[in-house]
Amino acid sequence: MTGFLAAIGRGTARWLGRVGLLARFAFEAFASIGTLPGAGRRVAARVLLNQLRFTALEAVGLIILLSGVLSYLTISSTIAQLDKVGASELIGKLMVVAIVRELGPLLTAIAVVGRSGTAITAELATNTVLGEVRALKGMGIDPYHYLVLPRIFGCVVSVITLMVLFDVIALLGGYLAAGLFAGMSGARYLGIVLANLTTQDVVLTVFKGLLFGAVLGIIPAYEGLTVRRGPTEIPQAVIRGTVHSLGMIFVLAAIIVGVLVR
Repeated sequence: MTGFLAAIGRGTARWLGRVGLLARFAFEAFASIGTLPGAGRRVAARVLLNQLRFTALEAVGLIILLSGVLSYLTISSTIAQLDKVGASELIGKLMVVAIVRELGPLLTAIAVVGRSGTAITAELATNTVLGEVRALKGMGIDPYHYLVLPRIFGCVVSVITLMVLFDVIALLGGYLAAGLFAGMSGARYLGIVLANLTTQDVVLTVFKGLLFGAVLGIIPAYEGLTVRRGPTEIPQAVIRGTVHSLGMIFVLAAIIVGVLVR
């Protein structure tokens, strides 16, 4: 029993240590904004645009597919049953709570982790192994300015943008299912959804986008830059970045539901 408790204590201590290092990394990254020179801003802007193109623009098709299929399947499997018991008005609550507020941000974050989080970790890990990070420091360039900040802000903007797209497509997919399976008109469907959509839902969704986007930029970048020994650590760093990002997203989603949603 004592050994079991000791193992839990050691695991908790290691976890807290990693959280502390990650928090320090995030603080140093955001603090470096104040020392970003004019020339550095132009370079960082180009990196940011490339990150937005890869993370947001090239993920549009995947988000449309996920959102459209999810909303269509969810509404088509429930609207007929709700209509039988005279509870079709609950479709608005289902769309807002289950899809727009919860599954939308979560699935968008998962898609970004799978596409961009892994790429960020692999790219920065490769840069570290090949000595490019040391070269930047040798030239007096802060790696945070060129490697970290553009990717963090790129992920934040991309996640928020893709979440909006997810919600729009989800509403269209829900309308298609409601029309096909319950004969619901567009005006009635839109009225039901808007009646259930509150300011809290909008604010909470945007807050999740900001938080999830920051997490998906910080953790992969941190894992990529902590590679030290050689190329064999790159896939390990990618796995750690993906697993830790997903774990943090689910933990934060659970905390938000438990603390902010009433």
